[in-house]
Amino acid sequence: AAPQTYRSRNFIVHSDIDREQAEDLLKRLERMLDIISKYWGRPNRKPIECCVVKDLGEWPAGRIPPMAIQKLKKRTGVTLSVSRRQGMMFSTKSIVYAPADVSITQHEAVHAIAAQSFGSTGPVWYSEGMAEMGRYWENEDDRAVRCERTVISYLRRSPLPSLKTLTRTGVTADSWQNYAQRWALCHLLANNDNYATRFRVIGPQLMNLKPQTSFRRAFGTMSREIEFEYHEFLRHLQRGYRVDLCVWDWKARFRRGRSGRTTKVTVAADRGWQASRLIVEAGKSYSVRASGNWKLSSDARPINADGDSSGEGRLEAVIFSQFRLTASAKLGATATFTPSQGGKLFLRCGDRWNALHDNSGKIKVSLTLLPSK
Repeated sequence: AAPQTYRSRNFIVHSDIDREQAEDLLKRLERMLDIISKYWGRPNRKPIECCVVKDLGEWPAGRIPPMAIQKLKKRTGVTLSVSRRQGMMFSTKSIVYAPADVSITQHEAVHAIAAQSFGSTGPVWYSEGMAEMGRYWENEDDRAVRCERTVISYLRRSPLPSLKTLTRTGVTADSWQNYAQRWALCHLLANNDNYATRFRVIGPQLMNLKPQTSFRRAFGTMSREIEFEYHEFLRHLQRGYRVDLCVWDWKARFRRGRSGRTTKVTVAADRGWQASRLIVEAGKSYSVRASGNWKLSSDARPINADGDSSGEGRLEAVIFSQFRLTASAKLGATATFTPSQGGKLFLRCGDRWNALHDNSGKIKVSLTLLPSK
């Protein structure tokens, strides 16, 4: 079919896909726009025009610019914008060119929303990272990872990048692998309570081209913490993973154990590593006593810190030192723990990292330094 025009409140879509597909696309675009407009605190004030192409042969000559045709032949998209600026005032018109793929159209639409609302899309790491987030946004309350399994597989097996590498000046359309890493960084910063507020504030400043605004200026003092949490995110990345449930507690105060003194802590089943507030020493032994029950799903039977028959739900420990973690150790309800390395002790319920959201219950743990023999 020759290209037809379909309209919704905020979008004008020209496409050779059928009406049912076009109407579904418009609903998805409106839902995504609503989420991202609320996130950026900037309502859309100008219709966003999209050319969604299924078959280039159905489009009249001259209807699509040569640059967009090159992208479409490679099954990728592009957003072309024209801006006029006078001081702080600007007017931008953007047109999206995308193949008949909902996720690519949503990605490009984020660029168009940013350009028309702020005058630019910001630096490449932010621009492409947020556009990739837009591909997966279905519900503003859904904070779980929804990206493709190929992206997850690449991120889990690739060398861990530094923040300096991730946020340096780059170019768009360099590779899907770089897009994946930028998405992961933006997803972490947007959903981790340690950084989410600052990240939300810096976004519009970056897109407004506000002088002296950069990742380094905004997060320089937190760079080691962010890089640690980013690398932990990539290590455990799975569909359904919730960054907000695995936030690292950087403000917890720790102290060394004394012989006979007991440190008590409550560990929730629906969280990642949690601070015990105890600094353990290599070669010294600690008594572990855990009481209470937790559940690994809403319809599961309660279990104690020993876990179920397969070991799922067992109380685990890890030691943090110099921004590195030891291998995890399974403790259970009763144990004597003798670490080979000293550092800050963290505990968790040993469940799959993408299955924490439906866990419930808490266990009380007592940790006591045993007298030296």
